[in-house]
Amino acid sequence: MSSSDPSALALGSEFPTPDHDAWIELATKALKGGSLEKLTSRTLDGIDISPLYVDPGTVDGSGLPGEAPFTRGSTAVGRTHLSWDIRQLHNDPDLARANTSVLNDLERGATSLLLDLDRLGVETSGDLSSLLESVFLDLAGVHLRPSVASLRGARDLVELWSANGIAPSSCLGGLGIDPLAVASRTGSVPAVDDVVAAMQLGEPYPNVSALCVDSSVYADAGASDAQEIAYSLATAVAYLRALDSEGVDIDRSCSTITFTYSLGADQFAGIGKLRAARKCWARVAEASGASPEACGQQQHAVTGTSMLTTRDPWVNLLRATIASFAAAIGGAQAITTQPFDAAIGVSDEFARRIARNTQLLLLEESNLARVVDPAGGSWFVEKLTDDLSTKAWSLFQAIEAAGGMAAAVTSGLVADQIATVADQRAAQVATRKQGVTGVTEFPNIDEEQLQRERWTTASHDAGLPVRRIAEPFETLRDAADAANPRPTVFLANMGPVAAHTARATYAQNFFEVGGIAAPGNDGFETPAEAAEGFAASGARIAVICSSDALYADLAGPTAEALVAAGAERVALAGRPGDNETAFRAAGIDSFIHIGVDVLAALQNTHELLGLGGPA
Repeated sequence: MSSSDPSALALGSEFPTPDHDAWIELATKALKGGSLEKLTSRTLDGIDISPLYVDPGTVDGSGLPGEAPFTRGSTAVGRTHLSWDIRQLHNDPDLARANTSVLNDLERGATSLLLDLDRLGVETSGDLSSLLESVFLDLAGVHLRPSVASLRGARDLVELWSANGIAPSSCLGGLGIDPLAVASRTGSVPAVDDVVAAMQLGEPYPNVSALCVDSSVYADAGASDAQEIAYSLATAVAYLRALDSEGVDIDRSCSTITFTYSLGADQFAGIGKLRAARKCWARVAEASGASPEACGQQQHAVTGTSMLTTRDPWVNLLRATIASFAAAIGGAQAITTQPFDAAIGVSDEFARRIARNTQLLLLEESNLARVVDPAGGSWFVEKLTDDLSTKAWSLFQAIEAAGGMAAAVTSGLVADQIATVADQRAAQVATRKQGVTGVTEFPNIDEEQLQRERWTTASHDAGLPVRRIAEPFETLRDAADAANPRPTVFLANMGPVAAHTARATYAQNFFEVGGIAAPGNDGFETPAEAAEGFAASGARIAVICSSDALYADLAGPTAEALVAAGAERVALAGRPGDNETAFRAAGIDSFIHIGVDVLAALQNTHELLGLGGPA
């Protein structure tokens, strides 16, 4: 065979063709006869994530980029020509400082601005003019985040464009009118009439989106991916109906809506969400009578607030990178990367620079915009996209049957649906089935917390809450940090180091998650030695750590000795198995192991120690 023969370059040609049944056999062997179901997980939407995906043997229904159902992108060339819009968020209440940040962002890589008027404290057209002083408004897009002052802010922005002599065709940005999102966040009555007013205000501006469907409000409150898509569809349909009643052309209505989605630290979920959202919206637009060219969805992705932590906030850099990566791969036309300190307070210049550079690295170093729909064709991604589409469509239909999005918001239906999912997620975090690095896993108990200026804007108790998944654990850390001295537990490590080190390490991590120190030691030979060490430690709680083999003989006597030495609570690291009754009779109160409700156990510990944890 000559080297010029293409078949000579066939990689893997000397190996047998992979066989699915053979894989199952090998996987079952690796599981030692266990069920393959152990390798299957389930999302909060009830979608099964399998360990392996094979050719479905069906016709690919994802279409081509720029063509229905727009799964592969709203335009034929994706972002390969103009890349995506690096849209940086600004919310610093000090307008002079905010103006400096705005100019820094635009000079150093950001291509548009996202203004949070509520937090910025922009109350007049003069305030907005000061904020955007020296900004070339015909080059940089200005997008307003939906807020209680959205319509006033939109009018001020239009006035600013006019005052600066910017031709309507050169104005770029979005007016940010989304009354249903504002009502959901604040608990107010939806001002749907604002939709028509915004449409009229934005009519002269062909490159300005008058309306915004910001579903990040629901994601921040704990909504699942399918719920977020469903609420965005139902919201957009409500706006289409309002515009149709005023005789607005359906193509014009579709073209003036920008959809904002929140992406978390699960990259495949983020990719699938954006692709599924485009697919579902294309069907809505088509059914509404839009032309094929108007059925593509304008997508803006923002890295999620719910995943951010105040503890070990440096890990937020990784979370934001994953979410931004998913947004780019998923096909968002605009991406907002929140700074890593956003959950703490007003971001400093360093945090803003890193957020901006995260996108620049993905764009200019990793070249993520050079391929249209790079995840397309992956059997896993295509199946996930379809499953999310199906689930979201079902939820959307249910909302429509209940009277539409406005009725679902005002009746509390949306809040109740989100609360159900949020509770399920909270249970997963509490048991560490879903880990939060730096908070529920690998905490740095001696961490020096970042200090940032806090926002003074009022919270909206009647609306949807912002549920950061790490917050219950961070509350425990705060309470423990405030104690002087820091509370401790005593590790009763029994036997040689090899016997107790694994469980001692687990127990130390377990309690430090709640801000409680668990100093290590080299171990004790007898229960009496352990009791003596406990008495000298000044701790009130002891944890017995060793191997199952040593527990059989030492756990009971050690517990009795610790109780006699004054231990108010004794725990054992590991599962008790058949010895639970005997262990409890000896004085062991609880058992800590994988799968236990860590949050509840730590809250109980805080209560015993009088640390003033959450009620």
